[in-house]
Amino acid sequence: MSGHGLKNQRGSVLVFITMSLALLVIIGGIAIDLAFLSAARGEVQRSMDAAALAGAGNLGFDDSVFGTVRMEAWRFANLNPSRAGAINLNLNSGNAANGDIVLGIWDGVTFTPSFDGTRVNAVRCQYSASIPTSFLRLLGLTSLSVSAQATAISNPPQTVPPQSCVFPIALSSCGFDPQSSTGCGQAVTFITSSGSAGPLGPPGTNTAAWSNTCGTDAPTASETQRAIGAAADSDQDCSACTSGTGTEIGTNNGIQQSVFNFFEEKFIDQFNSGETYQVTDANGDTTYDGPGWKVLSPVVRTECPARAFSGPREVVGWTEFVITQVINRGRCAVNNPFDPQVATLCPDSGQPSLRAIFGYFRCTFIDSPQDHNPGERTALATKLRLAQ
Repeated sequence: MSGHGLKNQRGSVLVFITMSLALLVIIGGIAIDLAFLSAARGEVQRSMDAAALAGAGNLGFDDSVFGTVRMEAWRFANLNPSRAGAINLNLNSGNAANGDIVLGIWDGVTFTPSFDGTRVNAVRCQYSASIPTSFLRLLGLTSLSVSAQATAISNPPQTVPPQSCVFPIALSSCGFDPQSSTGCGQAVTFITSSGSAGPLGPPGTNTAAWSNTCGTDAPTASETQRAIGAAADSDQDCSACTSGTGTEIGTNNGIQQSVFNFFEEKFIDQFNSGETYQVTDANGDTTYDGPGWKVLSPVVRTECPARAFSGPREVVGWTEFVITQVINRGRCAVNNPFDPQVATLCPDSGQPSLRAIFGYFRCTFIDSPQDHNPGERTALATKLRLAQ
């Protein structure tokens, strides 16, 4: 091969290397710009999360707080800038749906802008900006857009109606779950011993427990007795010592023999008062129709299917509970032929260690007034942070 041919090949290799290096520089530059964009997008998202959470935390369920809600959302967005710069949200006092700060109602599926102060439970913050490019501008792309949105929800806590005495038995939330086998209107069992027979099923299947509606500590025997006595006395007003939804109360599935003795006496009096009650299931079919003691009980969040539970539990609502039978040391407190679930256990179960409570609960939560203090905040976002 001639020397002239070798020089041509060397020249071709040099051109190839030069073009490859230029391409690598361009690809590397694009990667840097895109990495910058990704980081900026994450920072803007966290800023929107913080803004929405701060705004929702100031909802008071009347329109007098709307100004404060918007200012707090603006302030927290400004305190959480991105590498694209400071974030200054428009207050959007007209509450336009495409505004930076939008107040509205979240129903679990959709967000609807609203000025109804008694129903607004959510704040949506949204923001978009352009960030300059470095290497992409060589290809004519001088900027890239970045945007983010977050919605924070703060539902009003529910409280029991005035002059309502809450009975100190907490019911499992499984009964209000349509996927649960223990649907509303079905029998409730509260077994405080390890014995099991007939409809009681295996140990550990409790769907109720003693509750302390005044705090998160386990209820003591004296506290439980006082609450039972208050519920039996229609003249007492004991609603002041009741937690709102979203808060926790103490529960305990222990025996508390002194409580059972006291409760049995009160139950017999109420059962023999002449009042009768009808309970239906979700299909409207009657599951119980007869005498009993109708009380107001808290519903707490538990694992499903329900098992014996103790310790602090979140209140999700209140419902009416008709107590139909009490078994104390193996013997039934009353003769109740209207409740077939305990027919094989009464009048004497043959288990001296058995203590149990039976009843049926209403299919829906009772209507409860809203508390004007915002409840616990939650957010529909990806990079949750509330930083100041």
